[in-house]
Amino acid sequence: MKTLLSLKLWLAVCLFAVSTASSAGIIWESTDGDSNFISFGAGPFPSTDTFGIFSATANLAADAPVYTFTGVGSFSSASSFKIGLWTTSGWVGEMGNVEFIPNTFLLSFVKPGLTNTLSFLYGFDLAPAANQDPAAVVPLPASVWFLTTALLGFLYTGRRKGVVQA
Repeated sequence: MKTLLSLKLWLAVCLFAVSTASSAGIIWESTDGDSNFISFGAGPFPSTDTFGIFSATANLAADAPVYTFTGVGSFSSASSFKIGLWTTSGWVGEMGNVEFIPNTFLLSFVKPGLTNTLSFLYGFDLAPAANQDPAAVVPLPASVWFLTTALLGFLYTGRRKGVVQA
């Protein structure tokens, strides 16, 4: 029973890693020419996390940000951009977002390490860019989907069925 539980947990972690890796790095654009950001830390105060604004074609691992801010920031630009969080291992892109009201998003970032810590950034007056550069997106290989279905099959067949005594 413990082996099955640990296998299910491992499968869930693998699927989460594959899904977040395939959806990271959204390109944003300002809706009115001026986007505002705020990241909350402990309590009602802005956090000490450093965020960076990159050009839409930038590689967060290699390129320098156009603008950086800590806690609260405002960025004026007519062109599209990416948002990154500074960690001890370098810049990381957002892992997900939620739209609260039109043009207001909560962006989530994961600081890599032993205990993956989440950081949140509220963005106002921004929207996903119309052109997300689909040519740069690398699709998941078919082997990932085949492996997933095989693991789910093993989980199903690994269940022991109770024998009914007549």
